[in-house]
This record gives sequence, structure tokens and C-alpha cells, in this order.
Amino acid sequence: MILGIVYHAALSVALGFPWFVQDPSANGAMYVFQSWVHGFRMPLFFIISGFFTAMLWKKRGARALLSHRFRRVLLPCLVGAVTLVPLCNLAILKGLSESNQRRSMATQSQPPEQSVWAAIQQNRSDAVNVHLENGTPFTELHPQFQTTVLSWAAIQGDFQSARVLIEKGCDPSISNPDGNTPLHASMFFGHYPLVEYLLDQGADITKKNNNGETPINSLRIDASMAQYIAGLLSVKREPADIKHGRELIENALLERGLIEPAKDAAGGQGAGASSAQAASATRNSPGAIATWLATYPAFSFLWFLWFLWWFAVFFAILQWVFASIRSLWSKQPVAWNSLGLYSPVALVFWVLVTIVPIYFMGAIGFIFGPDTSVGLIPAPQIFAYYAIFFLFGIGYYLAEDTQARLGRSWRWLLPLTMLVLFPIALEINLGKFGYRDEWITKEWVFPLSILSQSLFAWCMSIACIGLFRSFVREQKPWIRYLSDSSYWLYVAHLPLVVLLQAQLAWTDGNAYLKLLIISVVSIALLLLSYQLLVRHTWLGVFLNGRREPKST
Repeated sequence: MILGIVYHAALSVALGFPWFVQDPSANGAMYVFQSWVHGFRMPLFFIISGFFTAMLWKKRGARALLSHRFRRVLLPCLVGAVTLVPLCNLAILKGLSESNQRRSMATQSQPPEQSVWAAIQQNRSDAVNVHLENGTPFTELHPQFQTTVLSWAAIQGDFQSARVLIEKGCDPSISNPDGNTPLHASMFFGHYPLVEYLLDQGADITKKNNNGETPINSLRIDASMAQYIAGLLSVKREPADIKHGRELIENALLERGLIEPAKDAAGGQGAGASSAQAASATRNSPGAIATWLATYPAFSFLWFLWFLWWFAVFFAILQWVFASIRSLWSKQPVAWNSLGLYSPVALVFWVLVTIVPIYFMGAIGFIFGPDTSVGLIPAPQIFAYYAIFFLFGIGYYLAEDTQARLGRSWRWLLPLTMLVLFPIALEINLGKFGYRDEWITKEWVFPLSILSQSLFAWCMSIACIGLFRSFVREQKPWIRYLSDSSYWLYVAHLPLVVLLQAQLAWTDGNAYLKLLIISVVSIALLLLSYQLLVRHTWLGVFLNGRREPKST
């Protein structure tokens, strides 16, 4: 949990990561750091969660387990969703506003001749033409947002620059690393003239991004989300403009026969059906409602509590079913310790199983590590991914590893994973160091990406377990204190972290110093608030239960 605070603190200074606050001092090393943390932190968390879930079930039974998880996980999750999440959203809006103001000032002060990105943002198609003549490739990616030049023009609604790019030979369906095309961007922001032009130039409206979404899917995403993303990208686009532009696009697509008209109440084709009716019908369809439930950020950074609750529920159901089946065939208890969950063969098995949900994630080639699901309906592939680590934790507790075999080889596994496996996995996935194309052919990038991500998550998690076990062999008061306080520290940290990031972004200084300041100040203030406002109050009981009196 404390590492999560440092992780979020680093995102504003991680060059290329699409965070709410973009610090001018951001560098590539911080991007590597956040990738390393993101690749294993939550898998390790769910292994530990599964371990203690099995411990609680074994000692108190399934009913006590569900009661405990209801009070300590589900209720804090729901209360946090209506208190801490809105507070965090306010901090994010403030951070976005200040970042947009700072970027706008920097962009306007930057000569368009300095970069093609500034030229497009200033609607200087003449300067874009000069950049192309000087050798700027169509495939060049924005240093922060990882979009192609044509997609950046589509995002900004710069029609003239888009026309210059296509006339110079740019593919109108060119994809970003996340699979999105210029049509995805122009439909998302409601840039009607640009959509018409791209379609006239042969842009593929059926081309899917890494999440399997076509440009038409982007057209149907809630306009409030488009406004939020516009703020993140410093796009000057009002909600009314987005809505009106999308209506014009809907009508144009209907005229071209690229979408079906809305049906009237009798089920026939409504000749006078408007684009608003079509959009309304689409939004109210079961599929659209399910999509909204899956994508609306109801839980934000508290998503892991929502997952934990459902993992506990499904575990209680599964153990009851398993116990009922076993009672029909055998009265002998299962010898969990015979499964060898800590053996090299078992590690290979878990690595291969984990590949399956990673295969269906859309972040491959865009962000190192797993996707995140913050909606009321968890994304199936993400839910399954963390369920695998949770189940491993359950099995490991039941295996009774009294000889501490898991992680025993951490002294060589940890440096090997950090210094060898991680750089190779990062390069295979993102090509950050420029060697990927020399190492492997294009068709091998995806399979090796999902394999290396899975292997890194497991090796790093197991090595951390071994490291902790070697250094903490007995109760230590300061570790217990941090353990008790970490719940509060994590659920309350993000608004404070974002506000600190927004303030420091206006100051000079290097990324490492800013990360240190944000981490130290936020953790210190949160620890102080825990001691004064949480530990001995009803809030402490709500999060951690009643404190046991010290034995005399």
C-alpha cells in the first residue's frame, strides 16, 4: 500500500504516462520506475490477500469470513466511493485545470517551428508542412500521449494539418500503439468536418483498437468522458460542441449507409428518425448499459476493494461446493501440501495460466503491466487476472509451507528479475530502449510480451515474499504500526498526492527531488492524520476493527 503511494506520486514525473498532472521535469527513468512497480505490486497484493482470506476461513469459517469482508472491505469501498472518490475527482479537476493552463502557456510560447506537436496545437499547417519536408515521419509519436501526428491533428480538430499530412502520403487509418486511429479521435471529440474528410480519403471505419472498439464505438462514449479526456489532452472543446458535432457525424454516417437508422416504436425503420434518437436507442440498449456499468469510474483507485469483496464471496461459494462434492466421494482431507505450489514446475504452470487473461487486455504495447477496471462490472479479463493470484495465495496458505520454500531463492531471483528480466520484458512490450526491432520480429512481439509480463509478475512477487520472510522473522512494533495504518494511508492518499503534484509542477527542480518531496510529505501527513484522527477513533474501528488490548 505504501509503495502504491510512491507509485502514484511518480506518475506526474513519468515522461509519456497519461497522468492528470504533467510535470515539465518528467523524464524517461520515472516511466521505467512506474512500469516496474505496476508490473508486480497488485499481483503481490492479491497473493497476500488470498493467503489471509484462507487463514480467516480456516480459523473462523465461511460465515465469519464473509461478515469480516463485508465490514472491513465492502462497506469501506462503498463509503469511499461516495466520499473519497468525489474528493479525489475534485483534486484531479484542479490538477487537470492547472496542467492545461501550464501546457497552454508553454504551447503558445513555443515556436511552431520547434515541434510538429506545437504546430498542430496552434493550427499552423504551414509549419507542419515544413516539419514533414525536414524529415518528420508519419509514425512519430507524441512524447507524452503516444499518438501519431495525424491522430494528434484529429484530436485537436486541425483540419488543415490533417489534409497536409494525408496529401503528403500519410495513411488515413494509421494506428497509435493503443490501436486507435484518427477516425477514433475525430469521432470521439465530435470533429465533424474532419470525419467527413477522413472517410472521403478511405479511412477504415471498421478498424478496431486494442480493446476491440471501432470508431463508431468512440462516437457513442459518454460526452462527459470526452470532456474529461479533452481536458487531459489540452483540447479546447466544449460539451455542447462535442454533442453537436457527434449529431452531425451520426447523420453523415446514416446518409453514407455506415450505420443503421433507429427503429420506431412499432419496430420498423423510422424514416424521420434523428441521430439523437439513434444515439438514445443505442445508449439505452442492454449492451450500452453494460458498457456504462463497466466503464463508469465508480470506484476509481478503490477498485481493489470491490474485487476483494467478490473474491471472498466466490471463494466461500466454491469451498462450499467443493466440500459438498468431496463429502460424496471421500472423507479424507485434501493434502494441499502435496501440490507443491512453491516448486519450479508450479511456477511454470501459474505463469502459463496467467497468460490467458493478459492476452485479452488492451494495454499490451501501450503500458507495461495489467489493465485496471474501475466500474461496477469488473472487466472479465482483469477480474480473472487478479483471481489467479488470489487463488494462489489461498492454495499457498492451505499448503502449509512450514519450511519456507516459497521465495527461498530470493537472493538470486530478486536481482535477476529486476536487472535482467524486467529490462528485457519492458523492451519487448514497449520498445523503450530502441532494441526491440533488432531482437525479435514483429509477429513475436505480442506472444513474448504477454509471456514476459506474466513471468515478471510471478518472479517479482515470489522474490518479495522471500525477502520479507528473511528479514522479518518475528513481531516488530513499527512494522505492525505501518501495517495497521497502511489501509488508511492508501484509501486517503490520492487527493493529497494529486494536489502536491499540481503545486510542484509550477516549480523548478528535477523529477527525483519532486518524487521525494511528494512521497515524504504525503506519507508524513497521512501518518499524522492516522495517529490523531483514525487510530483510536470510530474510523479506525471501521477500517481495522477494534484494537486488541495489550496483554500484561
